[in-house]
Amino acid sequence: MDYIVSVKGVSKSYGEVQALKDVCFEVKPGEIFGLIGPDGAGKTTLFRILTTLVLADEGKAEVCGQDVVKNYKEIRRQAGYMPGRFSLYQDLSVEENLTFFATLFNTTIRENYALVKDIYQQIEPFKHRRAGKLSGGMKQKLALSCALIHRPSILFLDEPTTGVDPVSRKEFWDMLLKLKQEGLTIIAATPYLNEMKCCDRIAFIREGKIQGIDTPDCILQQFSSILSPEGLSFNEPQVTGRYAIEVEGLTKQFGNFTAVDHISFKVKQGEIFGFLGANGAGKTTAMRMLCGLSQPTGGKGTVAGFDIATQYEQVKKKIGYMSQKFSLYEDLKVW
Repeated sequence: MDYIVSVKGVSKSYGEVQALKDVCFEVKPGEIFGLIGPDGAGKTTLFRILTTLVLADEGKAEVCGQDVVKNYKEIRRQAGYMPGRFSLYQDLSVEENLTFFATLFNTTIRENYALVKDIYQQIEPFKHRRAGKLSGGMKQKLALSCALIHRPSILFLDEPTTGVDPVSRKEFWDMLLKLKQEGLTIIAATPYLNEMKCCDRIAFIREGKIQGIDTPDCILQQFSSILSPEGLSFNEPQVTGRYAIEVEGLTKQFGNFTAVDHISFKVKQGEIFGFLGANGAGKTTAMRMLCGLSQPTGGKGTVAGFDIATQYEQVKKKIGYMSQKFSLYEDLKVW
């Protein structure tokens, strides 16, 4: 087989919005092929067409030598897919999720454990924890294990590490490089420069059109103004002597687990103050206490002059909060 994926003249529209316009490319067996482009470029639509979840309006696509329309059942048996949103069942445990995905493909964890061993061993100590309670990096490792448990020939990954800390992202891509050595073909969308450089070739897609396909270095050089813009610059804040946030010894425990351990800090009015740490470090838990959404186990804190433990309703009136998971109503329009 010269190409494991072949896309010729594929177009797709949603009403007046054309998501894909005459897309053409091929992927060789055993390579890591990257898809890069801004939000709304058409990457997810292309993934959904190649994994037989959406029909194209025009053109033809083949995966593993099978037509995505005529032979969709065979493609689903041979492909592994990690969508942009987590594909896990949040109320099932780690082990239950993996067992469920294995059962879907009429296999077992034991039968294909060797394929996911290096990945799954890192989360196996938490196998009885619900997937919804895992950190972002652990969720992605579990989702990758679930996508691999039926031993696919090709793996589709739609921005698998977005929102994951740098250490977990590196671990994730180290795993992908090992899978490539075992002959697995991988097509991955990514917004990160260091991940793009792990690909054999990348396609840059914008406004539904493929703008170029080449090695990572050539594409990054050709589209440097778009893909490698100037970094953010620091501007000295116009701060006052007053504090917007004051925290002393703030602690939060969930049973025997300490999520936030006696943290203390102050934030002046007019400052941009950052929380930096790996997935599971306690950042979200600290944020939720500051927003009056979770009661501290110990310590004290004030936001906008109000006590976060006793005056949380007043705190909520003074703040804006953008949670890690989008806090939007999915069935309502933008406006």
